[in-house]
Amino acid sequence: MTRSYGLDRRAYLKTVGVAGTTAAVAGCTGNGDGDGGVEVAFEIETGEEYGLGVREDDGGRLEAVNSGLSAAREDGIYDALYEEYIESGEDAGDVTEGADGGTDAGTIVAGTAPGFPPFEFENGDGELVGFDVELTEAIVARTDYEFGGFETFEFDSLIPALQDGNIDLVAAAVTVTEDRDEQIDFSDPYYEANQAVLVRSGADFDPSGREDLEGSVVGAQSGTTGEGEVDKLIDDGIISEGDKRTYDNYELAVTDLENGNIDAVIIDVPAAADFAER
Repeated sequence: MTRSYGLDRRAYLKTVGVAGTTAAVAGCTGNGDGDGGVEVAFEIETGEEYGLGVREDDGGRLEAVNSGLSAAREDGIYDALYEEYIESGEDAGDVTEGADGGTDAGTIVAGTAPGFPPFEFENGDGELVGFDVELTEAIVARTDYEFGGFETFEFDSLIPALQDGNIDLVAAAVTVTEDRDEQIDFSDPYYEANQAVLVRSGADFDPSGREDLEGSVVGAQSGTTGEGEVDKLIDDGIISEGDKRTYDNYELAVTDLENGNIDAVIIDVPAAADFAER
């Protein structure tokens, strides 16, 4: 599927702030004047991996998704999408081109949670785009299933929606954890990421490690690995339960950070880089 962005590709990337490489994230800043910008203070190594989720009793779709992911890697579309969304490269073009998929096996309806660039977000035209979005289309096109499009949810509603049969696949930068693995089945991992701590650009608060967050108000999106890291800060006595803030999506969390209502946000590194580059 080739997307029409309605503006020059470079202008599009500048507008939505697709990040540079994750290896250069630490020290990445926003507008730098303390007026609405954010920057990455430091990273928290978690070694997390993202997977696509299917229902536990849906072995056929799981096998197909893994096969489609493998095919997307082998024919180069995975690398092209990585270059486009993670490394601010050229448009990957039609991610279904050359795929031999059919419709014999049924339909796959995917669920995601917008507001998490560069993985899933809406562009200026209100179109759902992102690494996960196009990778999912590419994967399904390389199976015997027909792609039934995306349904959008708040992040912590995705697994219940999958379990209830409202969707067939979760594609939302979901970290594979033991707790989640007991609820759904995950595909082979398709991305690795750590967590990052975002603070306001130009502010006096400049933490360089977890201990420096002592007494701070820290936010994260509900149900994410970032929230889990906030909980660890509470467990370790670095912040109090009352200093934890959770949000339906990271756009809201970063807005609260920019407005000075909280001191820091814990978020996946690629998304942190995106917000910092805006």
